[in-house]
Amino acid sequence: MFVFDVFPFTKRFAVLEVLRQEEFSPLKNAPGTGSDDPETSRNDLLSQHKRWLEAAGVKLEEGVEVEVSPLVSYAGEGLESVEGKVVKKSGLLNTLKDLDTLV
Repeated sequence: MFVFDVFPFTKRFAVLEVLRQEEFSPLKNAPGTGSDDPETSRNDLLSQHKRWLEAAGVKLEEGVEVEVSPLVSYAGEGLESVEGKVVKKSGLLNTLKDLDTLV
């Protein structure tokens, strides 16, 4: 099923126009297809988290990937306290203090 399959069951409907890179990364194909698959969705999420960290003043070295837990930031907010850090290792941020293990 697709999202538009629910339209007949709604009483009210609204459409929002958003930036695809910030709000949408479909996962509908098998691994390795190169389009809308687990790898492209993962890369889109990591790219978004990189943009959040860079906007907060963090520098990520070449090839470093950092995943930001939604417990730390849901939409890039609350990352100001890590400004000026240089991240040298890939990893997961379950707390802002976890960033110290990646510098």
